[in-house]
Amino acid sequence: MTRYSALGLILLLNLSGCTQAAQDVRETRFLLGTLVEFTIHTKNKQTALEAISKAAQVMRQVENAFTIYGDVDNTVKQFNQADVGQAVRLAPEVDKLLLQSINIHQQSDGAFDPTLGILNKLWGFSGEHPVRQPPTDSQIRHALAQSGAQHIQKTGQGWVKDVQGLALDFGAIAKGYAIDQGIQVFKQYGFTQAIINAGGDMRILGKHGDKPWRIAIRHPRGSQPLGWLRVEHDTSIVTSGDYERFYIYQGQRYHHILNPETGKPAKKSQSVTVIAPTATLADAWSTALFVLGSEQGLMMLKGQEKLDVLWVNADASLSQTHDFPIRDLAHKTE
Repeated sequence: MTRYSALGLILLLNLSGCTQAAQDVRETRFLLGTLVEFTIHTKNKQTALEAISKAAQVMRQVENAFTIYGDVDNTVKQFNQADVGQAVRLAPEVDKLLLQSINIHQQSDGAFDPTLGILNKLWGFSGEHPVRQPPTDSQIRHALAQSGAQHIQKTGQGWVKDVQGLALDFGAIAKGYAIDQGIQVFKQYGFTQAIINAGGDMRILGKHGDKPWRIAIRHPRGSQPLGWLRVEHDTSIVTSGDYERFYIYQGQRYHHILNPETGKPAKKSQSVTVIAPTATLADAWSTALFVLGSEQGLMMLKGQEKLDVLWVNADASLSQTHDFPIRDLAHKTE
């Protein structure tokens, strides 16, 4: 995250906007598979460092509760390893986020799906040793047969699956949820001007001193930003892009944002930036709207007042919701 090229969203700290007594207290930790930068604008450095340490601890606990990788045991892994019809009681926060995930799955016509664990592991973008060539069509069909939110159900005894091998994967929503939990810690400490930036997924509180925070939206193919956002209230900004985790094989780009219908990388977008009240919503919807593309996505968002969205389409043209608050926006990427 310390490198410009690693971010979908870039935080620019306008030091001229700081009061003389206040300062930016910043720390960086490796969490959730990325570098997470914590920034609090305050006069009380020691309390800010304490809040950052607590927020990082809480975010680590979220990571451990949801990860499907590594040696940490959790109820997600227990569900993934369970047999058909075997009820598993998920941890309360996992249960709650799964219910929200299923709701977004339904609202997005299946473009967001929390049951792609087998498919995601097949493509290998999140493993310790990523693969560099795509799986076969036969392997993809087999993984799709073990996927689909319609194959899980909550009962009085817990969650059950009706397809052997189906695996949950919260990779498209848990980072946003963790950010929200970290921000809650900041609020509990009384801080009102802060940012948590997890590899381009952001939740922002208040202003930066007496001026707005200035956020750049990354150009998915260039070195210059697409434009700028000025933020001075509690909001979340998340960008999903085909440049985050990808490889080129036989001249074609393969990236980590998979279409649940085809089992292959989604093709309608280069990047999608979502502004939402929470990072949880922004994280999940940036994935869903990337898969849907701007034409279908804009139709789906009619009447949805909570989200502002900017697409860089597959042909490098730009589309956006009416109220997307960007400045100096280019008309087309190069």
